[in-house]
Amino acid sequence: MTKFCEIVVDACPRSNLTDTLRFAREMANAFDAKISVASYAWPKTSMKDVLAPSVFWAEEQTRLMERALASSRAIVDNVFGADSDEVHWCSGIGEPTASMQAHLLTADLLITDSSAEEESVLLNPAHVALGAGVPVLRLGHSFGEVRFSRILVAWKDTAQARRAVHDALPLLVRAESVSVVGVGDEVSSERLDAVAAHLRRHGAKAQYLHIPNTTGDACSSLLEQARREQAELIVTGVFGRNLLAERVFGGVTTKMLSNAEICWFMSH
Repeated sequence: MTKFCEIVVDACPRSNLTDTLRFAREMANAFDAKISVASYAWPKTSMKDVLAPSVFWAEEQTRLMERALASSRAIVDNVFGADSDEVHWCSGIGEPTASMQAHLLTADLLITDSSAEEESVLLNPAHVALGAGVPVLRLGHSFGEVRFSRILVAWKDTAQARRAVHDALPLLVRAESVSVVGVGDEVSSERLDAVAAHLRRHGAKAQYLHIPNTTGDACSSLLEQARREQAELIVTGVFGRNLLAERVFGGVTTKMLSNAEICWFMSH
């Protein structure tokens, strides 16, 4: 894949939606891509709400979610201005992670961000990538231009990592530098060199780095290297081990979900 032709933007209600939509608009312009906006609202519930549901509570939450969706639509209209009529909009009251997947059948990329939940539930980007098979770009707290100048590729010899590298090619070939980084004895320097050479054949300015075994975990080592290189984006596969093992033992995906600083491109 050399470009993104169809981009979907997550517009679930949240406070910093404007910046995410502006970024998505610029990315769509850069790749001459069709853009769609999907917004789903679902109330956060407590155990009390589940065990003792109230008709009045449900009606009030429905009104709140409808107002939140209307607010998201107003932000979309403001960001896209006269072009907003050309932007495909879909919305509804529903759990975002499951609902969003129905709109990703032909998408090349989903763009979301690392906002914290407010009045309504937000989607889980890694679960969307897993369930829909669509790459997800999650913007970090600080993001700049659409062209990510410095990118770090977190490599393991897994199908998920290969998929992430392939899906991220439109960004990798535009970057000024790409570092293919592996941690520990699960990957060799020879394999990292081969991946970097493969990316160079595609036109990316790629080099590799092997980080030996460290006292910390692999994710911490990758993030520290990203900070050293001032990388603006990290590319990884998600859920390289099964979901149960990920929940029990943790992994790069679980730890990356809790890191909201750096932009993250993920695929499964």
